[in-house]
Amino acid sequence: MVTVSVIMPIYNVADELGKSIQSLLDQTYKDFELILVNDGSTDSSGHICDEFQKKDSRIIVIHQENVGSGFARNAGLDQASGEYIYFSDPDDYVETLLIEENVKIALENQANMVVFGYYFEEINPKGKIKKTRELPTLSVLTTKEDFRKSFRAFQTLDSNVLWNKLYKHGYLLENNCRFTDQRVGQDALFNHLVYRDLESVYFNQTPYYHYVSRFGSAINRYHPDRFLLEYNIAEHFEKLLVYWQQEQSYRDLISLAYWRTLYVELSNLVLEDCPINDYQKEQHMASILNHPKIQETLFSLNSGLKKKYHIYLLILLLKNARYLQVLKVMRVKIQFSKNYHYAFNALKKITGT
Repeated sequence: MVTVSVIMPIYNVADELGKSIQSLLDQTYKDFELILVNDGSTDSSGHICDEFQKKDSRIIVIHQENVGSGFARNAGLDQASGEYIYFSDPDDYVETLLIEENVKIALENQANMVVFGYYFEEINPKGKIKKTRELPTLSVLTTKEDFRKSFRAFQTLDSNVLWNKLYKHGYLLENNCRFTDQRVGQDALFNHLVYRDLESVYFNQTPYYHYVSRFGSAINRYHPDRFLLEYNIAEHFEKLLVYWQQEQSYRDLISLAYWRTLYVELSNLVLEDCPINDYQKEQHMASILNHPKIQETLFSLNSGLKKKYHIYLLILLLKNARYLQVLKVMRVKIQFSKNYHYAFNALKKITGT
């Protein structure tokens, strides 16, 4: 048994994989295992994993057919022997003190979860890098009640993602925290399970993870089922708050979650590789607006959405079925933001999701 099991799902990331793996092997803390799950890669990613395994006995390689990153992480969890679990993505990299300093916090406090800061690196089409730091604002939440009452502040540091959190393995097992087969947003669904009865959460105001956003990544491409996937995430988020009996306190966050679902789909429709024409897009938007929760979000007087001018404009146009104008606004917004991921990142800042 080791102190930490690091789990990395891998699919066709040969260009970035070596740097990512090496940054983990260079950790100052040595008592960990690195579980590389090659999820049916068709490039040289699997070979890279095998070559690293030959050089370091801490590495475990799993080769499997492509089933998605969620089930790949489940395969890693099934193999993991560590007291703590850390999930890292194969196209990012980490600071050398990540494991040592966060494990120290976890062990000293028997924490169920440690949350730390990260660097957000945007790489534009010309290769220029823009780097910002994102840090927690909280310090320690020892009880379920503390965590639930502080959830609004907790959300400001990407509560949905995995890679800025260290999880206690026993807690995940006791609460049956597993990943679904949803191709987009499975990290959010996993964390919703983690948060149901979470207590003993500690925060580290130091950045360790480098989240790298590259132009042309999967999030910049059209997904025909994107709305349904995002809607499922919003529904599970609402169920979490209902379980806490905090749905009234966080009514605005629920509205924002459903608005995010709609906004992401509007962005999806104006991506360059979207294959449907404007008439079909109008019909699609009309059908989306029939969803009860979307209706409730748009027409609620208490959603708080109208504070942002471009959101207010979109809501006004949607309410009046001015769908072609909605598309024009979104195209301008996306062009202004240079690519979809930048727009999505701006949305996260607005919604705290």
